[in-house]
Amino acid sequence: MLKSLLQPASLSWRGVLLAVPLGFVMALLTVLYPLPGMLLAASLGGCLLLSKQPQYLLVLFVISLAIPIQKSLAGLPLNAADGLLVAWGLLWLFMLQREHAPPFQDIRVPIIVWAIAPFLLANLLAQVGSIAQGSSLKQVLRIVEWFVVLPMLLLVFRPDERFWRFAAVTMLLVPCLFAIDGLYELASNGTRLTGMLGIPVPIPEGDMAQIRHTFDISGRAGSAFGGAQGLAMYLVMSMSVAIAFVFRAPQPAMRLLAGLCLVICLAGLAATKSRGGLLGCVALLLVMLLVIRPVLWRWLVLVGGIAALVTVLTVAMFPNWDGSIAGLVPGRPEAVLDRLIIWGVALDVFKENPLFGVGLGNFRDEFFSREVWLNVELGYPSLHAHNTYLEILAGTGLFGLLTYLAFLLMMARHLLRRWRARQQDNSSVFTLAAIGTLAAYMVFAMVDMLLLQNMHFLLVLLLSLGLSNPAAAAVGVAVATHEDA
Repeated sequence: MLKSLLQPASLSWRGVLLAVPLGFVMALLTVLYPLPGMLLAASLGGCLLLSKQPQYLLVLFVISLAIPIQKSLAGLPLNAADGLLVAWGLLWLFMLQREHAPPFQDIRVPIIVWAIAPFLLANLLAQVGSIAQGSSLKQVLRIVEWFVVLPMLLLVFRPDERFWRFAAVTMLLVPCLFAIDGLYELASNGTRLTGMLGIPVPIPEGDMAQIRHTFDISGRAGSAFGGAQGLAMYLVMSMSVAIAFVFRAPQPAMRLLAGLCLVICLAGLAATKSRGGLLGCVALLLVMLLVIRPVLWRWLVLVGGIAALVTVLTVAMFPNWDGSIAGLVPGRPEAVLDRLIIWGVALDVFKENPLFGVGLGNFRDEFFSREVWLNVELGYPSLHAHNTYLEILAGTGLFGLLTYLAFLLMMARHLLRRWRARQQDNSSVFTLAAIGTLAAYMVFAMVDMLLLQNMHFLLVLLLSLGLSNPAAAAVGVAVATHEDA
């Protein structure tokens, strides 16, 4: 019997060899320094738990995407999501040793990493002519973190039915928490539930200009984002999961849960009063409907033509329209005119640096160096192109914009291929959700500069889930693998 207990199946000698010295060190430390010793023991226990159950880390990660408060470390702005990625990376190899983990030898480079490689090359070329290489390098590191590091970390998950159920519940419930927070904030004139929990909003202070892009003084619901645009985009991009489950849930209970979560998220989106969020939501819903029912294309063309004609006639007969573009857009005309001015400056920067730009993230410096006058005075020195495509065009030139558009189109192509080969399971629901999220992102990018936000984490997460083949070894593996045969 003793011999059987000493077999590898009964006893892990590697675990014993690690546990004995660590246990001795923690016991000694607890005796000498009780508080640090207990903290070390709790931290080690948490690491062991996350190594065995990494899905809990995924929940924390999705929550952290709605808490953008940042701290600067060596000049690099970091937030909770960055810290969780570091912990995830340190535990990555341990997670792959757990039971039911994807076989390490079967893991491949995710399709997202291959697809983003040309854009990374464009950023490296833009570094040569960058007007502020330190600032643009920080942005390049962000691109690597979003589009390379996160897909590699997601390889610890096997795309089985248990994982899909857990991911579905997570992506349905977590956004509701912040939608409810936004509704409470609007109803209570600025009091946040997250604020009561001690979660601050990213209000700018001192000379930390790199974190000032998230501050919003509009008074609309913003939850922990501190601004309506951040909450609106978070809700729009994540509610695609709820919409997809309403349309294609394999189980009635999931459809009911998704419907409830969708109502809450829509109410939270309304509380943000975000025009960009509304535009992204319409694009998301429209694209998802067209994917489900391709025959709707003919009706879309017909209804779109009639709507365009009615809009032109209505505008022409509108008595208070002054004939300007700003008068057509709801909101302050001065703010609309300022966006047009900023877009014009972005095009001027591109014309002066057409091939490789001035370095990603350096448009702000170019703008202020030109001493352009705006109609609405900025309360803090943060400025971007208010258009992701124009920001990329000014920062990385024509080569950078073309490679980024190619990345987006490649993602759409792979998702549509995955959708056509779908089965009636939860993985296909995430494929539909990823298609909607990608559509919302591409529309939202036309009215805001998204490279300053961690919403790319959410985009890459949903793209990885949507691209996953249930027969593949790990989440995010390319659709075109031998498993598809």
